Amino acid sequence: IVERAMYQSRAGQLYGAGHGSAAVTEPALTWLLAEGATGDVFDLFLLLANPNPTAATARISYLLDDGRTLTKTVTVEGNSRRTIWVDYDTPDGTTGQPLQAVALSTKVEVLNAVPIIVERAMWWPVGPGQWYEAHNSPGSTVTGTEWGIAGAEVSGAPDYASTYVLIANTSAQMADARVTLLLDGVPAVSKDVLGIAANSRRTLDIAFEFPESAGRTFGVLVESMGATPAQLVVESAVYRNAAGVWWAAGANELAT
Repeated sequence: IVERAMYQSRAGQLYGAGHGSAAVTEPALTWLLAEGATGDVFDLFLLLANPNPTAATARISYLLDDGRTLTKTVTVEGNSRRTIWVDYDTPDGTTGQPLQAVALSTKVEVLNAVPIIVERAMWWPVGPGQWYEAHNSPGSTVTGTEWGIAGAEVSGAPDYASTYVLIANTSAQMADARVTLLLDGVPAVSKDVLGIAANSRRTLDIAFEFPESAGRTFGVLVESMGATPAQLVVESAVYRNAAGVWWAAGANELAT
């Protein structure tokens, strides 16, 4: 069993930021990442590793929360790694840096049958040298119609824990989903999330969507609805304050 941990010191603070992630057991031709954000808070990195001697050609599709899809084709040389700083990326057919203030999911598809490994890392607050926390997750190689999360929390002072559920609709059809909080010690509560556009991303701020979550720990169940449910990928992100520092800690998980 293999994992990786990374730490970075800053401003005289040992290990002021860091993230950890489980390894994956094999490369694949398609990777799906539900989480991703740029702007005033996050620096977003897409990480592509090619463990083969042959170069891989990959098409990256950025699935924005407004329903737009921007794409870029890149080469990952054999036995190498490629890093894409998404905030400053210029997708094909665009000019400037149109990804500098967006929420997005990402689909990576290899076009020449050379399987790769894909992860995503997010560091904050914006700007190398300013980062005091990070999280990381490998992509998913499958979609599904039911996803589960075990660890989530919403709390008040002093740590103000916040949970976000990120839903990527990777289908060519609109998606409706039922989100259920499996609350610790009280009955579960559900809410329908309707009209998630095809090939787009939807962010759920659990504290806003579910007032019942206040001061509680919980799991989350996301179910795609309808006669022909759309295929989804789901992740969660949890942040908390500490010692008066906003979002001094944070973590991300790919749902199962």
